[in-house]
Amino acid sequence: MRAFLITLTVSFGILASCVSGADGLAAPSVDPVVQWNRILLSIVRTPGAQPPTIHPTRSFAIMHAAIYDAVNAIDRTHAVYMVRVAGVPRGASEDAAAVSAAHDVLVALYPSFKNTLDAEWQQSLAQMSRRGDPGGIRIGQAVAERILALRSHDGSNAQSSPYVFGDAPGITNRRRRISRCHRNSRIGPR
Repeated sequence: MRAFLITLTVSFGILASCVSGADGLAAPSVDPVVQWNRILLSIVRTPGAQPPTIHPTRSFAIMHAAIYDAVNAIDRTHAVYMVRVAGVPRGASEDAAAVSAAHDVLVALYPSFKNTLDAEWQQSLAQMSRRGDPGGIRIGQAVAERILALRSHDGSNAQSSPYVFGDAPGITNRRRRISRCHRNSRIGPR
């Protein structure tokens, strides 16, 4: 259900990326979800930006979860994914919440891109009709902080064990294989 809601959020953003212009022709509109998805896509495509042991889909999932819960905290039309925010002002900007949630998540995950992300955040806020709505910004920041805290111990920063070569074809270090088998011999909760 959670994956479906996140997928639905992304799909809605893609579908809403074009609106009718004043002359009746379809004019591209930059949806904040699509915009920040593109920003993250450019980051993960940058050589060396993505840690080699962490799959980029983790970053996308965290960012979109934060966007979803930030917007839903204001809109209140869907089930909460992970973060419930209390005391949300009804007039808060959903776009400001989405942009701020995405920004804060990406700054935390990719600190070397902070200056670029800050500039993108300022530009995103400037494109909104209610520029810099403090209520929406605070909601986005609060949700991003809590989503990041929930994902901080998910094992993604675990160091992989080095490969140990064996002395025969198809065999790795025998002691290592035996100790791993022994360690995993008990199945079930510990």
